[in-house]
Amino acid sequence: MVPLILIAASVLGACLLFGYSSAVVGFVLLSVGVLGLIVFVATPGMVRRPGETGTVIEERHYIGDLDDHDRHRHHRP
Repeated sequence: MVPLILIAASVLGACLLFGYSSAVVGFVLLSVGVLGLIVFVATPGMVRRPGETGTVIEERHYIGDLDDHDRHRHHRP
């Protein structure tokens, strides 16, 4: 719903600025569509597509000498 309101506001603003004609409306709709497509394609990590269930779990590597207390806390059995 919000994208439709933004598109309508863009068309209305362009019509108020340049005058109402079908060429202005068509050019603004084309521009907003291309911009929306570029934004959609450029953000694949933010949009979860159907079938994507994988998650990234942080992996930590500890380098150096650990005492017995730290070794017990960070070591996986």
